[in-house]
Amino acid sequence: MVSVRPDVEPLLGLRDGKSVVRLGSWSLQDFSCDKANNPGVREVVSMTLLENDIKLLAVQDLLEREALHKICLELNQGTLASVRRWKWPQGLWKSIVSDKPTGHSSKGRIYSGFLWDASSGIDLKDAWVLESAAVNGNGNDADPRLYLAHFSVGSLELTVVNVHLSTTAAAGESISKNNSSEEAKCQCFPHSLLETLKGEQPLLLLGDFGCSPQSSELDVLRKEKLCALVPSTQFTNISTRTPQGTCCLDNIWLSRSLKKVYTGHCLVVREGLTNPWIPDNWSWGGVASNHCPVVAEFYTHLSCKELSRVAAVDRGEVLSKHER
Repeated sequence: MVSVRPDVEPLLGLRDGKSVVRLGSWSLQDFSCDKANNPGVREVVSMTLLENDIKLLAVQDLLEREALHKICLELNQGTLASVRRWKWPQGLWKSIVSDKPTGHSSKGRIYSGFLWDASSGIDLKDAWVLESAAVNGNGNDADPRLYLAHFSVGSLELTVVNVHLSTTAAAGESISKNNSSEEAKCQCFPHSLLETLKGEQPLLLLGDFGCSPQSSELDVLRKEKLCALVPSTQFTNISTRTPQGTCCLDNIWLSRSLKKVYTGHCLVVREGLTNPWIPDNWSWGGVASNHCPVVAEFYTHLSCKELSRVAAVDRGEVLSKHER
């Protein structure tokens, strides 16, 4: 069995001559060490990052904390032929996984993590799990937990929040395009946690939100002037039976200030997500995950004037016409 990768020309960190960085999110669906050891899965995840020039990835649905490190090792040491053949810079990859579970599934505790290319000017400052109980004292095991990290990305200082809100339906055929009853069963975004995040700016929320960006469960994000980049009409799930997808669960939400450094380029990656070595029920050629990666692009090197504008928006100040 031979895998075929998409024929791509990577962005290489530039858009119209300006430095940019691509940040993404990917729910890796029950990602265990056994799954990471599958060469097909490892190839799909590693090559998708390289081919799409993704430099910082928020990862959800890790069944074992060590599993993400196996992807990091593959990117850095290249044991697979496709990774070794990659003719552009591969970067210097690092990873971190939440020390506490960020949720639960039928298979047990699940964790969230980040994977990033340190050679691209990305540096992790700190990271911790933010949970409802820490805010209101009434949290329980079923409450969603956010994995928050502070990254410096070029001249930007970002608060990046890894979100994994569960839903009663899987991200596959069981959710249809118009099935609002399923969407109603997803977890509401915890208001108490958003209150805690109000002081964190510029703010980037990305992950599996468990429902469409238009769902009432996410009204709290819109109320805080956060903006979803992936529209509800653009599906983010995938399977071999429905490669075009059926629903929009994964997304990237921006605070107002980040709209000023967003390049306007956002994509849902659908190519190169299957591999002959991945099981597909009783056959082969399955998908690495039933979620697609979602990716957004940002300018990274801003002038002092541009940075002060971003800071002013964060503080809620009204800019003059000249300042805008």
